[in-house]
Amino acid sequence: MSVPSEMKAWRVHIGKPEPFLTEVPVPKPGADELLVTILAAGDCTIMGFSEPLPGWKPEFTLGHEGAGEIVQVGSNVKDGGFAVGDKVTILIVPGCNKPSCPVCSNDMHRICRDPESGNYGLGVDDGFFAEYVTVKARAAVKVPEGIDIAAAAVSADAVLTAYHAVRYIADVQPNQTIAIYGLGGLGLNALQIAQHLGVKQIFVVDKRQETVDAAIKLGVPKERAFCTDDPKATRIEQYVAEKQVNIDTSIDFVGHTDTFHSAQFAVRGGGTMVLVGLISPALQLIPLVSVSKAITIKCHYNGSKKALVECLDLMAKGVIQPKVETDSVQNLPKVLKDLDEGRIKSRMVLLPDWKKT
Repeated sequence: MSVPSEMKAWRVHIGKPEPFLTEVPVPKPGADELLVTILAAGDCTIMGFSEPLPGWKPEFTLGHEGAGEIVQVGSNVKDGGFAVGDKVTILIVPGCNKPSCPVCSNDMHRICRDPESGNYGLGVDDGFFAEYVTVKARAAVKVPEGIDIAAAAVSADAVLTAYHAVRYIADVQPNQTIAIYGLGGLGLNALQIAQHLGVKQIFVVDKRQETVDAAIKLGVPKERAFCTDDPKATRIEQYVAEKQVNIDTSIDFVGHTDTFHSAQFAVRGGGTMVLVGLISPALQLIPLVSVSKAITIKCHYNGSKKALVECLDLMAKGVIQPKVETDSVQNLPKVLKDLDEGRIKSRMVLLPDWKKT
């Protein structure tokens, strides 16, 4: 495949409110890298920062969910059986993989902050709202037959984060009762995963009636589905107290003051809270409740490569069916505005029709 010298990319300068479309050189893959032409890219949640976080570049290409086709393979890439033409999805943070790294050496590559860790589209390396990207070969996972490329793009975050949270961090078991807070791009995936794992009872909570209804359509009984938009409706913490229900684990895909507060009251003594969402800049721990109940609080970010392979297998089998909307990459500013104003109800993926720009 012929590769041009220049490409279009949506970039951001931290502290400025709008992304900007520009032309940049097409990157050249290193010996341990792949050059991938992006076929679908999604998610952009960092526009609100006023200054770069420690270790971030002040300017970079956006987009931390991506899938595409390999166009070049680095000279030292031996593992993975990668070849030109393979469709791959890309881990957001493959990690530096150095033996001296305290997180990578403990199989937690996803939280590595080394400059060689990846962090595609998250301030360290360029992301996927571009025509091409170079990625470490260890970040790429082949996309199984039958998976739509837009779904493959969100598999590395919206699906993987939910799967790793439910399967490995919460470690849910079939005899347990769990509560899922937030039924957006991650929460509905988490619901399908928990159902696949045979969880006995699943409660769901969201402020939007339409997403609560979507959970009901997936099999959640109405009495276990709570919409917080109605101030007169019974809240989950009231329900479990009145019915003497023991919620073993809550998984919070919102990270809002209200959801964190609710979970502390809803989870049983000795239970577990898993925090995934990042909405609120700070959350209130209620010591009298959480300490006296000896609640364990775990925090989770993204997921492992092993878990991503498992996600893609379940997606190929139809067990996990992520809800995805698509739009043109040309419309990124409008899509960001729609996201901010709540007009997009599922995961948004942009398709690269760059020739029209």
